[in-house]
Amino acid sequence: MFKKIPTESLQCHIDLKAIDRAVKRQRETGKRFTLSDTVCRGLRLVINPKAASWTYTYRKRGFLDGGKRHPQRAMKLGNLATIAPAAARYKAEQVKAAVRDGLDPAVEDRAERHQRELEAAKRTDLNALLDQYIALSLSAGTKHHKDEAAHCQKALSEMNIGHVEPSELTVKDLRRLLEIHRERPATARHRFGAMSRFLNYLVDEEFLPINPALSISQKRKPSPPAPRQRFYKEAEVGALWHSAIDLKPVYCNYLRFLIAVPLRSGETAELTWSQIDMDRMEIRLSAADTKNSTAFTMPITGLVKAILEDAEQAKTARVFQLSNMADAPMTAWTHFHDRVRAVSGIGDFSRHDLRRTFSTLIGEHSDFNDDVIDSLLNHKQSATRSGVMRHYQNAKRLPKRREVMQAWAHYLGGIIRPRDG
Repeated sequence: MFKKIPTESLQCHIDLKAIDRAVKRQRETGKRFTLSDTVCRGLRLVINPKAASWTYTYRKRGFLDGGKRHPQRAMKLGNLATIAPAAARYKAEQVKAAVRDGLDPAVEDRAERHQRELEAAKRTDLNALLDQYIALSLSAGTKHHKDEAAHCQKALSEMNIGHVEPSELTVKDLRRLLEIHRERPATARHRFGAMSRFLNYLVDEEFLPINPALSISQKRKPSPPAPRQRFYKEAEVGALWHSAIDLKPVYCNYLRFLIAVPLRSGETAELTWSQIDMDRMEIRLSAADTKNSTAFTMPITGLVKAILEDAEQAKTARVFQLSNMADAPMTAWTHFHDRVRAVSGIGDFSRHDLRRTFSTLIGEHSDFNDDVIDSLLNHKQSATRSGVMRHYQNAKRLPKRREVMQAWAHYLGGIIRPRDG
């Protein structure tokens, strides 16, 4: 017997703020939440413990034989991860228009989906097999899985071989992929690595006798990029902090937050208020929110709280709504870097160097163990710290992490006080 999940229903104007509140309540209560949109009647967002999906409920016009009305139907429009509220309303309006024309979209959608499944079952071209590979091996929804799938899709497109059978793929095609990205070795490595893992899957499923990527010589493969060693000295940290005031407010708060908190810049750009507990002075990221797919708790300090309180005045669902487009993710990183370089005078500034700056400077100016400092960077744990022991050590280290963060805030205070204090 499956245990029925209790459901709570709310009527509201569905926007990112309403969704953020509902997701937070869902995490607190464990209930399923159904948000019914007051703007587009029939549009609902169903928030489950692991996913959230849009549905549109309608009733076909006219009557059945015998005078009864047509049954009410619910049509899935897509997942919250890929469809924003405005896009969901647009899709619902399209369904509504089809119903007005006398159609039954849910029935037609099921028929079309069934037909697509029949056709897909007959296909064995690389595009079809990649779809299978993604569904079976890259469906966890983590950033790594999404990136891996995207690199495979782009590689097939760049080689223009998605329509061919696996047996038609040649070593020459893979060499051409590397040549396309000869001036971008990091991209070449990502594309080639993702394709090689996909080809291993095809070998396992007996679509290929051997992985053709193995025939690429080491000389032709792109060399791994030299690890960055750049970190900012005290004077540069001070220049970044003070010059941030000359950026637009959200850029200023974001940059200062990255200086004060060693979270990954991408994770920080996607932070929502439901992930921040001001009372406990913590940021809590689920496994789905982190690069290494490991849940993580970051202690925050009074310095960080002041930044967050200033950011909160913008009243956006994201803590840092960096994009000029409402609710859209940040993509203009080149512009961000150019602006910071211009106001700070640091011509090689990269936001990715700030975590290294934290670990280097706190290591030089404190007696904390390197392992404790590294734990604040949330790197992938080794096998020796897996399972129960890893969770035990993480819980045990949280107070120590707080000490490190307090020491870092105190150290930063000494740098920024001359002009901010």
